[in-house]
Amino acid sequence: MRSGLRMQAGASQSEIVQGSGASSADTSGGTLPDAWDWERLDGHLRPRLVAVGVRRFGCTPEEAEDLVQDIFEAVLLKRPRVRNTEGYLVSTFFNRCFDRVEERAREDSFVASLDAAHTRSDGSEGLLTAFHVRGAFRRLTPVCRRLIRSYCVQRVSLAEAAAGSGCSVPAVWKRINQCIKRMRTCLAA
Repeated sequence: MRSGLRMQAGASQSEIVQGSGASSADTSGGTLPDAWDWERLDGHLRPRLVAVGVRRFGCTPEEAEDLVQDIFEAVLLKRPRVRNTEGYLVSTFFNRCFDRVEERAREDSFVASLDAAHTRSDGSEGLLTAFHVRGAFRRLTPVCRRLIRSYCVQRVSLAEAAAGSGCSVPAVWKRINQCIKRMRTCLAA
């Protein structure tokens, strides 16, 4: 039976190529060529494509139906010169599904970034935090301010901070920890 379908499709395509004055319809029965038999293609491919769209690409059944309808419409309007209509429809459907998956991933990342932006403040909360830190920093002694600024902000090594303050490295380490504890108590107040 398969070979009979191929021969019918081949005969109708050869008629079109020869340009014998016949339209794209098969002259023997007045129907479309077998390769472009939309009712057969729709009945044969639609359930399979919808199932693949739902199962493999995570589409809803309505989305998969819409995609199948879109590719059928696009192919019907364009009528590309292809040898394997079913293969063309299936590959077009897969490409549209991949596009839909990528679009969904972009939307999800955009929504996630918007959610992250809403959890972050509009800048006023960060500004208030900066004012609190600055106020607590001003309440520290000048030695503590200098050590915290050099070690925590400017990222100077402990040895360089010890050389700058004239102390040993363990003494500077202990002093920096004490200064950070004071800073925390000032921030808590």
